[in-house]
Amino acid sequence: MLAGSSTAKVSDYASGCTHSNESHSVSHGIDNSYTLWDTAGLNEDQEGSVSSQAAVQNLLNLVKDHSVNLLIYCIRGRLVDIIRVNYDLIWGIICREEVPIVLVVTGLEGKGDMDEWWRENQKTIKNMKMSFVGHACITSWKGREDIYEKEYKESAEKVWKLVRDHCRPKPWCMPPEWPILAQKEVVEYMVSYSSRSL
Repeated sequence: MLAGSSTAKVSDYASGCTHSNESHSVSHGIDNSYTLWDTAGLNEDQEGSVSSQAAVQNLLNLVKDHSVNLLIYCIRGRLVDIIRVNYDLIWGIICREEVPIVLVVTGLEGKGDMDEWWRENQKTIKNMKMSFVGHACITSWKGREDIYEKEYKESAEKVWKLVRDHCRPKPWCMPPEWPILAQKEVVEYMVSYSSRSL
């Protein structure tokens, strides 16, 4: 959607189609070039292409090997507990709360006013102890026979505005000692989460 063409594989299958971190160079406007990383989805079921543990490790390796200017956290409209867990793992532990994070809520093409989702759910997000520097409520699907093409184009501009407004000019680099410490914290967090879930 951001590239304006088919540059990344997409799938509506439960198993997903992104198996590893994939970079895409995308331009927007004059002299605005970005490298966007598409990562394997977290929390796919057992039939998924990548286990949750491997997906978290992929993210840790990505942040370790490349500097980060902005995190774009994409979710579907339901605020289930695992959304907070992934937020904690990615932003809180792996990125040490040092990188700006924005929320993009997809799958809202059925709503007359997609921004209504934020008005209805911002209090729940706050109660879940999540904080974002910006948000966009969008559709990433044009629909059958391009019925949502107008909303799709508006959605792309919403997300680009988030990128322009919140992408830091100077990237954050993970300190050399942090990958090992982060791995330990991720394991401890997951053990604690599992015990709370029982």
